Amino acid sequence: MKYTVERYNGQKRFNEQYPEIHDFLLSAADSGYNEHFHWGRFEWMMCHTMLEADQMDKIGIFRDETKQIAGIVTYDTEVSDSTYMIHSANDSELLNMMIEFALENYAENGECVLKLNSKDSCLSKIVAERGFKMIHKDDNVLEMDLSHMPEYTIPKEYAISPKGFGIDNWKWDVVIHKGFNHPGLPEKREKSQWIQPPNANSDLKVFALKDNEYCAHCGVWYTEGKTAYIEPVVTIPECRNKGLARAVVYEALIRARELGAKRGVVLSGQEFYFKIGFHTSSEFSSWMKPVYK
Repeated sequence: MKYTVERYNGQKRFNEQYPEIHDFLLSAADSGYNEHFHWGRFEWMMCHTMLEADQMDKIGIFRDETKQIAGIVTYDTEVSDSTYMIHSANDSELLNMMIEFALENYAENGECVLKLNSKDSCLSKIVAERGFKMIHKDDNVLEMDLSHMPEYTIPKEYAISPKGFGIDNWKWDVVIHKGFNHPGLPEKREKSQWIQPPNANSDLKVFALKDNEYCAHCGVWYTEGKTAYIEPVVTIPECRNKGLARAVVYEALIRARELGAKRGVVLSGQEFYFKIGFHTSSEFSSWMKPVYK
């Protein structure tokens, strides 16, 4: 089969190509060798304040003869975070074309780095044949079966945000900022500076509350299909070790299950997730090749 490539139109973050990319990544998320790059990860990236938006034309979209998307080559927020290759066909012509695109657009400091899933045996074989070497493991993809969700409890002075909760964007920024152990407070953004993700469901953004303050948060990205993607999970330092993180994760996944999700996934190796019922589904690693120009 013959393939063509086009670049992402970087004039705006959510452009006319985006709905197709969402649908492609949605269908790919249930495939083991693509599960490390869910559509929610791409949408989170497009909303992120640290997105290198001037580099969006480095995102390559590969189409088959029917004009359907068969592959995506992209970065995650920063180009230096290396190159992700998501594909629906194990066609050597497609995969080699995607590798060539990566070599041309993502080589920095004399090397090109690709991030591959451990289940992607076809792509791993081709990149090895082309001189790439695995240099380190990056992270785990952990999953939880949602058919039997455990119950949770929290201390009586806390509450879980209900469905239909009116999210305060400033408090949302603060809980994420503190939860990731950043000092001080984040810069306050005007309403016009908030980029609204087109496929996010606010009911899947769950908060633990105390005295109207946001103490913990879990966001889940889900529209349809089998897989719900967790990003982020945070608890502010003074409220840790109270079961709040477990509670917001479980509540967000319970709501995703009500919409049809069968499993939840998170990119992490933290012991916390294993303790609350996750197990390893796959891993992804960095593969590097020197590039001489």
